[in-house]
Amino acid sequence: PQLLNGRKYQFIRRPILGIAFLGINTPEKPLDDPRVRQALNYAIDRRSIVREIYQDQYLPGVGILPPGTYGYDPKLAGYPYDPKKAAELLAAAGFPGGKGLPVIQIWSARKNEEAVAEHDAIVKSLVAVGIRAEVHYNTNWPEFKAQVYAGKLPIFRYSWYADTPDPETFLGQLFDSRSTDNITRYRNPTADSLLQRARLEPDAQKKLRLYQEVEQRIVSEAPLMVLSYYTYERVFQPYVKGIQVSALGDPYIPMKKIWLERGKGE
Repeated sequence: PQLLNGRKYQFIRRPILGIAFLGINTPEKPLDDPRVRQALNYAIDRRSIVREIYQDQYLPGVGILPPGTYGYDPKLAGYPYDPKKAAELLAAAGFPGGKGLPVIQIWSARKNEEAVAEHDAIVKSLVAVGIRAEVHYNTNWPEFKAQVYAGKLPIFRYSWYADTPDPETFLGQLFDSRSTDNITRYRNPTADSLLQRARLEPDAQKKLRLYQEVEQRIVSEAPLMVLSYYTYERVFQPYVKGIQVSALGDPYIPMKKIWLERGKGE
């Protein structure tokens, strides 16, 4: 129970199936080089962003599948904060110390205080390894989304939520080359083949391993920078009973199971 203004409330917190990420327009130079994309990933200190800006409200991002998704792999390494590794990858890609690298544009539709602080922290981290970046804002959401889907933004801040706790919602929708939601324009025939095999695989354990294999492949090629996994945080009155929150959040709370305790409604 949480104490607010002298009264006790129920505080519920759990991970939900949503990710915040920076999508990378993979065919656009110099972002078409996986080493540049990997360098961007290693340069960002996700833990610091989550701790300093969001007060640990979210979980630092690692892979594409958030905790609670079928096929979530707790052993996936992702991209730990490693500026030295980022600098090495930049040099290997032909941009030692960032020399010869154009200014990277990052676009966002979010411009509140937290968003601006997050973007400033990212730019600072990138500059530390020699990557010059600038943030642009377009707070007209329909216009911003249209630009993302048209492949007009080099790097863009985006969120993705699952309708079902199925890996297909993230891996298939976002990264299958034929998907209309493939907003990073990622193309990989092996990933496509693995996704198709996973969809058709009747054995649950084999299906899970196929999805984990395709996630590992996509993460290694870095078509995005996963920033964080979203969490559900709500405060309920103490007399509200029977609350069951799933990883899908508010829309999926079984309201018919909720009841109010008599005498506690004052």
